[in-house]
Amino acid sequence: MAKTVFAPGSVVTSNWLNAVNNPVFVDNPDDDGELARIADNDLSNVAGQIKPEWRAFRDALKVSAGSGLNITFEGGAVTLPLGTILTIAPGTLVMANNATNFVFVNESGAVASSLIYPVVGVMLASVTTVGGTITTIVDLRPRFRVQPVASAIKIFGGTGAQGDYVLSAGSATFSQGTYYYRNFTIGTAAVLTIDKFARIYCSGDVVIDGTINVTTMAAGGVGITSGNSNINLGGTVGSGIGAGLGSGPTYNYAAAPYGSGGASGLMTGGVGSAGEPGSGGRGGGGIWLEAGNTITVNGTINALGGSGTAGTVSAGTPTLSGAGGGSGGLILLSALRSIIASATSTLDVRGGAGGNGLNNGTGGGGGGGGQVVAIAPSINTTGSTIRLTGGAAGITSGTGVLGGGGGGGFGGSGGAASGTTAQTGGTGQLVIRNFAAVG
Repeated sequence: MAKTVFAPGSVVTSNWLNAVNNPVFVDNPDDDGELARIADNDLSNVAGQIKPEWRAFRDALKVSAGSGLNITFEGGAVTLPLGTILTIAPGTLVMANNATNFVFVNESGAVASSLIYPVVGVMLASVTTVGGTITTIVDLRPRFRVQPVASAIKIFGGTGAQGDYVLSAGSATFSQGTYYYRNFTIGTAAVLTIDKFARIYCSGDVVIDGTINVTTMAAGGVGITSGNSNINLGGTVGSGIGAGLGSGPTYNYAAAPYGSGGASGLMTGGVGSAGEPGSGGRGGGGIWLEAGNTITVNGTINALGGSGTAGTVSAGTPTLSGAGGGSGGLILLSALRSIIASATSTLDVRGGAGGNGLNNGTGGGGGGGGQVVAIAPSINTTGSTIRLTGGAAGITSGTGVLGGGGGGGFGGSGGAASGTTAQTGGTGQLVIRNFAAVG
């Protein structure tokens, strides 16, 4: 209906009163109770009013595309790590071409860009460039993000306090356990040795094009001389988790991030016989690589179990059973964004072989395979060679009257060797764990 026009003596109706007491805002106000929508020009530009206050909030540190590879950012204020409030003036930055650039306020209060997601700072935007132009800008200012963010859950890769690590060729050894790098690169012609175990935190990217060899860690059992032909002890001296009486069982890497040693061999013999029983193979060591961005493996990572020995004869004809092989070790890769093990890569955690028996001794059991663990939102191992097999059983000599040492366990159980025939170690585990992408 049209708006009511009043004249002297007009009756005020209940419909008119209801309409004017419940106004609505429309584009074309023709009826009672309808008012024109409030436009931008109707609002005051005076400082302190709603329009200028909202625009200042909306545009603070906003990133926009300029010409070519240039971006512009508005001014704003940030709080530095020690509590200082710093005002940032508007400015410009040049982005890298054909890349995703992360624009952020660094810990010094300067607006910067990086090709890796920064660990410390206030995120402003991600800027994608193709062919010399900016194609996409995604606003990453904190008020436009769904919480929780990565830093509220866990800091992947630490702070990168030791800077970049690049081994382009030659060899090096890590023996200090824990490292904190920004980017970590092993070149095609390089070989890095990990002494038993290392956990390497990287705030940026990890690229393995060369070779990483992890030495064995948990010692196997020491040879024991006995007159009882059926005793079959596990790796009780210096052994790792999983080595015990008989063959070693499986266990999770959270219990111990490395493999277990194999059981010792045994020896019996009459007067005039002498020798040295074989020692169990050492368990494979471990490497734990954690990246705040991506992990790419094009080369080889080895964490192999050690082989059990056969024992030696020094006089007469003692019966010697073979010692058990050590289990394979741990290769753990975790990344906040993605893990790629390409078709040229090899991840090897095979168990060690059992030692052979001598003079009617049973061979040792093979060590179980280790564990390869990948944890990231996106994981691609298509075409990668992942070796998880247990170690071969030692060869039994003659009738096998003296049981051999059991293999160490980890991802797969160790092979038993208490009868006349030893067993191959069990196959290890490939663990793939995806989580929702954050940040």
